[in-house]
Amino acid sequence: MKLSLYVKKWLTLYLFAQGIGGILWWCLLFSVPASRSFFLSDMLPDRVLISFWLPDLFIFILCSLMVAYGWRKNRGWVQPVLYFLTGGIAYASLYCLALSLSTRGGWLGTLIMLFCMFIMFYVCSVVRSSETHPGG
Repeated sequence: MKLSLYVKKWLTLYLFAQGIGGILWWCLLFSVPASRSFFLSDMLPDRVLISFWLPDLFIFILCSLMVAYGWRKNRGWVQPVLYFLTGGIAYASLYCLALSLSTRGGWLGTLIMLFCMFIMFYVCSVVRSSETHPGG
């Protein structure tokens, strides 16, 4: 995968920030339980939101940090992990959208996830474009 140094730098920084952002988000949810209401409909118990900790840890946080590290160190396994991460984020984003539509709440979390999903689709398109157009 041939990405320009400039593009690689920004994609690495974004994915690192995404992983760290996930860590900070979970720290907020656990340390300030009242913050959960911004991300969840009044119709649902906190357990619904908190049950995302395991997939978020392994997919959203760990894979984001792995791809950032892999790009920084030019590791060959980066692309499959990137696509796995993107698929995981897309699935979670669409689940959040369906949950928000059905409960009419929790829109802040849904909007954040949709933003991450579209950014990840863009990242994948940049990576894919660099494969089909190696010069730029």
